[in-house]
Amino acid sequence: MITTSVYVWNMQRKISRLNMRRHREWRHEFMEEKRIYYVGIDHGNHLMKTSNHVFENGVERQAVKPTFQANTLVYDGAFYKIGEKRNSVKDSKLADDDYYLLTLAALAKECQSGNIPNGAGVVLGVGLPLKQFATVRKQFVKYLKRGNQPVHFKFEDVAYDFTIENVLAFPQCYAAVADRLGSMKGEYLIVDVGSWTIDIMHVKDGVPVESKCETFTESMISVIQEIKSRSSEVFGKEISENVITDYISNFGGNYPEKYARIMDEALEKFVARVEGVLKENGHDTEFTNIIYVGGGAKAMERFGKHGDNISYVTDVRANAKGYEFLAKQMA
Repeated sequence: MITTSVYVWNMQRKISRLNMRRHREWRHEFMEEKRIYYVGIDHGNHLMKTSNHVFENGVERQAVKPTFQANTLVYDGAFYKIGEKRNSVKDSKLADDDYYLLTLAALAKECQSGNIPNGAGVVLGVGLPLKQFATVRKQFVKYLKRGNQPVHFKFEDVAYDFTIENVLAFPQCYAAVADRLGSMKGEYLIVDVGSWTIDIMHVKDGVPVESKCETFTESMISVIQEIKSRSSEVFGKEISENVITDYISNFGGNYPEKYARIMDEALEKFVARVEGVLKENGHDTEFTNIIYVGGGAKAMERFGKHGDNISYVTDVRANAKGYEFLAKQMA
């Protein structure tokens, strides 16, 4: 079994040995000839992300053709509404076809915005949590690749035809900072505050130290549930999940102060818990170089401790962009 650190080390060695000028020329010619394009997709427990799009991970099968075609996917004779709500968290993303259907929707969205042409062959860059990477990588690649056969589907009443030529998987956290690893001298903690887990990756001179990588079950979804429960207690009604997500993403908007206060209080407690997890596991937030990434990075930036040693990657698409970047380097 290839461990996460060995896989990443081999990947970095391969990239570093490339003659980048010749490789870029070759890749450009190959992509033009074979119509191969690279798409990074972050299959989140709450949100699906590509380099250019963010949408909820809901998949709901429809008994009949929907009246409105917005967010409607047609695949293998069945109708689905995509991204109109959040799916409940699954024990395994391989348990059903939902994340495959979400992948098709992501490709359609990338095509809609002109980033890939309809009919293209695509290489997917995807990711997995640190603790699952070594054991689940091959299965997840097989789940998405499905034999390199052309896939035909409709999204929002437009017919699409893609071939998933290859799937390259990378560890979460690592991908979010992939473009800056070369400048990361010394020791760093990459803290991915995600929808369902917090992944902590220890990096030394740009290389992950697998024995010090950790995953904890504190999550942004738990904060959302706390806010909904608290608002129900205080006001007799829940703040909707969409409002909470928007507030966390933007920390603004025209929201009444009493509701903003409820959300701020829950987020402050969450940030304190995250910092507590770091401290309990021997990480000094005053001296350790820390980079917060993921959906909770903005909360850490707003309510957490600050210092010259702490930085933030607040773009929720950072992992997806990193997967795409790494896939291109590995081609």
